[in-house]
Order: sequence, then structure tokens, then C-alpha cells
Amino acid sequence: MTQPSKTYAFSAQERLWQAAAAGDKATIRGLVFDNVDFDARDEEDRTAFNIATQNGHADTARTILAAKEMKAMMALGLTSDGFAANQSAAPIRKAV
Repeated sequence: MTQPSKTYAFSAQERLWQAAAAGDKATIRGLVFDNVDFDARDEEDRTAFNIATQNGHADTARTILAAKEMKAMMALGLTSDGFAANQSAAPIRKAV
């Protein structure tokens, strides 16, 4: 007799770490709009950025940095269109 397979629902945070490990930039871009913390650490005390770099995904690591900046802009009420239209706006920089 076989056991039925279990379906596990992963949180947005877990999907971020999985995407970082797999080099899945599209998933990371989509998670910007979910309640995900790009600075959160997994069970091994690694951030998504750490996971991406440890797995040799330099492009994914850059995507994570861009996603963090986008979330910071959104928290300030800015969109990429609105930010670009405001010529006097200083670039948003956040220490990594």
C-alpha cells in the first residue's frame, strides 16, 4: 500500500530562498510585491543574497539588490515611473 503524496505550501520567504538557490530571477522579481523580507535569514543564517552568491548566481544576486531597492522605493510611496519623472530626486541608496 502506498502513502499519498503530501503537498507543501511554501511561504513567500521560503520561495525567496529557493529562488535564490536556483537562480530564479523571475520569481524574485515577483516576490517584491509580496510580504517578503530580503534581509531575513534561513536556518543556516544566510540571506537570499548570501544563498545566491554561494550558488554562483551573480545575476540573481544583482536582482535581489534591485528588488530590495524597489521595495525601499515602494515603502516611500514611489514607483519606478514616478521616481524617474522626478529629476530632482536623489538616488535611493541603502547599505547592504
